[in-house]
Amino acid sequence: CSAVARFGATMATRICEPGGAGMMFPMGGDFEANLHWFPRGIMYAAGMVYFFLGISIVADIFMSSIEQVTSRRRRRLIDGGRGGFRTEKLWNETVATLTLMALGSSAPEIFLAIIDTVKKRFHFGTLGPSTIVGSAAFNLLVIVAVCILVIPSDEVRVISNLPAFYITAAFSMAAYLWMAFIILGVSKDIVEIWEAALTFLLLPVLVYVSWKVDTGALDGVLTRLGIIDADKEEASSASEAGFFCFEKQDLRIAGSPEKQDVEIDVVLRREGGAPPALVGAARCRFRTEAMRAVPGYDYQETEGIIEFAPGEAWQRIQLHLPPKAWRGSDVDFLLILEDAEGGPGFDPDDDGGDESAILTVVLGAHGPRPGLVQKNVDALFGLDALALGGSQWVEQLRNCRYVNGSAEEQQDASPKDWLMHIIAFPWKALFALLPPTCLGGGWLCFVASLLGIALLTAGVSDLAELFGCVLDVPDIITAITFVALGTSMPDLFASISAAKDDPTADASIVNVTGSNSVNVFLGLGVPWTMAAVFWQVQGRTPEWEQMYPEVAARISGAAFVVEGGDLGFSVIAFCFVCMLALLLLHLRRRWLRAELGGPTVAKHASAGALLVFWLGWVAVVGCQVLRFGRPGADASEAAAAFSAAMALSLLVAAGAAFLIRQNRFTDESADVATTKVCAAGGGVIATVGGGDAAAAAAAGGSAIGAADTRAWKDAKSVKGNSYSARSPGQDFDFVGVGGQQVGLGGTTQRTCSALYCGFIYKIFLGNP
Repeated sequence: CSAVARFGATMATRICEPGGAGMMFPMGGDFEANLHWFPRGIMYAAGMVYFFLGISIVADIFMSSIEQVTSRRRRRLIDGGRGGFRTEKLWNETVATLTLMALGSSAPEIFLAIIDTVKKRFHFGTLGPSTIVGSAAFNLLVIVAVCILVIPSDEVRVISNLPAFYITAAFSMAAYLWMAFIILGVSKDIVEIWEAALTFLLLPVLVYVSWKVDTGALDGVLTRLGIIDADKEEASSASEAGFFCFEKQDLRIAGSPEKQDVEIDVVLRREGGAPPALVGAARCRFRTEAMRAVPGYDYQETEGIIEFAPGEAWQRIQLHLPPKAWRGSDVDFLLILEDAEGGPGFDPDDDGGDESAILTVVLGAHGPRPGLVQKNVDALFGLDALALGGSQWVEQLRNCRYVNGSAEEQQDASPKDWLMHIIAFPWKALFALLPPTCLGGGWLCFVASLLGIALLTAGVSDLAELFGCVLDVPDIITAITFVALGTSMPDLFASISAAKDDPTADASIVNVTGSNSVNVFLGLGVPWTMAAVFWQVQGRTPEWEQMYPEVAARISGAAFVVEGGDLGFSVIAFCFVCMLALLLLHLRRRWLRAELGGPTVAKHASAGALLVFWLGWVAVVGCQVLRFGRPGADASEAAAAFSAAMALSLLVAAGAAFLIRQNRFTDESADVATTKVCAAGGGVIATVGGGDAAAAAAAGGSAIGAADTRAWKDAKSVKGNSYSARSPGQDFDFVGVGGQQVGLGGTTQRTCSALYCGFIYKIFLGNP
C-alpha cells in the first residue's frame, strides 16, 4: 500500500525522471535518475531479462503444485454400491486445463495487468493490456510456427481433440473482438461495470461449454456442425487378446510393526473365461499412487513393466511395506496398470475403465492407541505427511546448490550448465524456501509460488516502464515486444518439448488458444472490474476531471476511462492475423491431414507465413503508435499503408496455401517402401496400401497384413487378428485389434496410403 501511495504521489512525474517512483524500482533515487540514458537502458533491459528468468523458475514450481492439486483422486460408488467403485480424479481434465493450468501459463500476463491498474490508482495503464495482446500474438503465430518446424518432415502431429480446439479458438477470437468492442464501441473510451464483469464471466462460460463437450452432452450439436463424425461408433468392450486386470478391485492388508512383502497377481483374461489369444509378447506398465497413505512411511513407491509371453495368463507384482510402529487409522494407496501394448487392453467395466486397471490397497490401523492430541493432529495434517514434507523441504534446500539439481547430475554438467546455474542461483536459493508440493495437497506451494510470481511481475512492470521511459518508447511498443516475449518464453520451450514428445498437437495448439482466451477473461476482467467499481463508488475527483476533461464533459459522475485508440487498433489488427493463422491451420488439416510437421516445403511455407504475420503485426502497430496515431497524422496516408499491409498479408496467406496444397500428401506416395516402414510392431497395426499385400505384412507384435488396394480383399493378420475392407469409395470398416471397430469414412480415399492409415488410426484409436 505504501508503494502504491508513493507512486500515486508522483504519478504526474515520469517514472524515469527525478522524483519518479514505481512499486519496486527505481531504487537509486535521483542519483539513478540523473545517469545517462544509455547505461540505464542496458541496466533496465538486463533487469527485465533477469526477472523473466526468475519468473520462469517459480512458474515451473507453480505448475508442479497445480499438477499435484489436479492429480488427487477419489472413490465413487456406482449404482449405490451395486456396481462397485470407480476411482476418478477430483478435477475434470477440461476444467483443470482451462482454470488452474491456464492460470499457471498466463499468470505473469494476468498479474501484470492487475498490478498495472492498481499501482496507477485504478487509472488505465497500457502496459498490462498490451502485454496480453502481444503475448497472444506471439503464442498463436510464433510458438505455433516453431512447433510446425521442429517436427521432422516425415512425421506429423494432429489435434486429436477437435471440439476443444474449435471451442477455444472461437472463444479466443470472441475474446479479442469483445475487447475491441468495449474499447471502441458504444461506450467509447469508457469501460462500464457490466462490460468488465461480463468479460470476467465469459471464463466460466468457456469452462462450462468445454465441460459439456467433454462429457458428450453436446455431441448432437457438434455433429450438425461437422466437428465430429456422425457415424462414430463406440469401441467394443470385448477383446480377443484379453484384458489386463487384477483378481479383485480392493485389497486389505492388516497393519504390522514388521516389514511386509506383498505379492499382487495380475491376470490376463477374456470375457467368458476363454484363454487370451496372444500372438506375441504383451506388456503394460504399473506404478503406485498415493491416496491417504504416505510413500516412504506406509509403502515403498514402485513402478515397472510386466510382460506376458504367449500362453501366460498371470504375473505378479511385489509391494514392499516398511515397518511402522503404529498407524492411527486406515490409509490407502493405488496400484495402477496402464499403457497396454501387444493387443490386450483394460476392461471398461473394471475400476480404471478402458485406459487403466486400478487396485485400491487399504492398510489397516494397528499398534497402541494414540493420545487425543496426537490423533487429532494426525487426522488433520497427517504426521507422516508432515515428516515427508519436512524431509523434502530440506532436500530441495540442499539440492539448489548443485548444478542440474543433484550431485550426480553436476558431475556431467557442461560449462553452459555451470554458467546458467551461477546466474540463476539467487532465484533457485530463494524459491527453494517455498513449501514442497506434498504439503497440504499442493495448495501451500500453489499459494506461495503464486505470490512469488506476483512479486516478480511487479518488478517487471517497473523495469518495463523505466526501459520505455529512458528510451522514449511508448509502453505499448515495449509491451508487445520485450515484455510479451519475456512472459511467453517458458510457453515457447514447453510447447516445443510437447510437440516433439507428444503423439498429438493438442498440447502445442489447443493450449495456446485456451490460454489466449483466459488472458482476456482474467487479465482484463479482474482489474477492469475492480477499476470500474472503484470509480463508480469513488465518484469524480479534481484529479480525474483534470485527466479526462472530454469524458467529464459528456457524463455525470466518474467512470473507468480507457483511452485505448492505439490499443484498440492493435487488437483489431491481431484479430485479422488471427483469422489468417486459423485459416492456415484449417487448410493444413484439410490438405496435409495434420497441424504440425509434414512435407518440408509445406511446413516451411506454413511457419514462414505465421512468422511474417507476427512481424507484420508488430510493424503495423508500431507505425500506428509512432506515426499515424499521433495528432496531425495524414489519415489518407495511414489508410493506404494499412491497406497495403492487409493486401500483403492476404498475398502471403494465399502463397502459403498454394504451397501447402501443391506439397500435400497424396495417396500415390504410399509405395511399398513406405508401407514397410509404417508396418507396426509391439501390438499396434500394419498399414494398408501400396497394392501389394505381402509388402504390408506385420513387422512384429499383433500387427496385420494389408489387402491389395485395387481388389480390397479381406486382409488377414499374419498373427491372429483380421481386418476387412469394403470396396473403395465407401467407408472402410476395420474390425481391429481386440475386436474394435473404426470407420475410416470418405469417398475421396480411393486408395489408402500407409501414412494416411496411420493418421486415421491415431485419431480414432489413440495408437501412435
